[in-house]
Amino acid sequence: GLSEGASGSLYIAPHSVLSKITRRATPGKKRDLFDEFATAFQAAGYKVLVYMATEGPSKLKHGAANAFDFDKKTKTAPSIENWKKYVKERYGSDDVNTLKKAYAEVIVKEYAERYGSKVDGWWFDHASFGNKKLLHKICKKANPKTIMSFNSGRLPNVKNSNPGLEDYTFGHPTPLRRYAACAPDNLRMVEAVEKSKDGFLYEKGKPSLGHLFMPMMHYWNKGKEPVWSEEQAVDWMSRTLSAGGAWTWNVPIDHRKRMLSPDAVSFMKSVARGVVQVKEEGGPQGKVHPGHRITRPKRKRRQKKK
Repeated sequence: GLSEGASGSLYIAPHSVLSKITRRATPGKKRDLFDEFATAFQAAGYKVLVYMATEGPSKLKHGAANAFDFDKKTKTAPSIENWKKYVKERYGSDDVNTLKKAYAEVIVKEYAERYGSKVDGWWFDHASFGNKKLLHKICKKANPKTIMSFNSGRLPNVKNSNPGLEDYTFGHPTPLRRYAACAPDNLRMVEAVEKSKDGFLYEKGKPSLGHLFMPMMHYWNKGKEPVWSEEQAVDWMSRTLSAGGAWTWNVPIDHRKRMLSPDAVSFMKSVARGVVQVKEEGGPQGKVHPGHRITRPKRKRRQKKK
């Protein structure tokens, strides 16, 4: 993620505007973590796909109450106010459409031009809160070979929701607040790729590669252990890949150790070995694994001190 998780007000790399108007929004000029990661991954032979929270610094989806600097007394977030002030001074307005335009032309454009070919692809979350056509134009101009996807449409989704703008489906499962990603409800995503033409789904004559973006845990970025059985993960992933589609695992971070979750990495490696074995044996055989429904555990409420 170039943005810090689903928050459009925080980024892991310096930015000429954000670093000035809200210092805590970026690491400043001290270090460019994204550039370091992208360079290392590509050198090791990996493709770099960038996650971006399309709501931008104005928090169009989650609102001020979810900003990192929200003040409960004033009910405001300085980071949002700073950004809106900048946008109004530059564009003459800070209405929603202008905020969407500024996000694309100020935030995304600088990163897209800086990293260029170091970004093999983009995945824009809650994309209905952004100007998709403008984002597409800016990113493709910075790197014509980059691929793009926009999270906007009904869930679960393996459908060409943005013909002409997306190169691969955003592949978001049923919302995790309802079921874990391994639920039978999401089997239709695998089946959609299997029914496709060589892995591509067409809409208005435009192709989009069938792609699934799956979390491992009960939550996108945290959890005690994978909700998937290794058998199911290997089966669904193998079927998707055998049909010509693509699969992305969202691997959570262990914030205490400041590294990818060791359990998740171990699970992912085991699944990868299983997928290779299935391929060597001639591809998926027999009935598809139906999946299993797991509801997310309820959070324990903190008791108020008397």
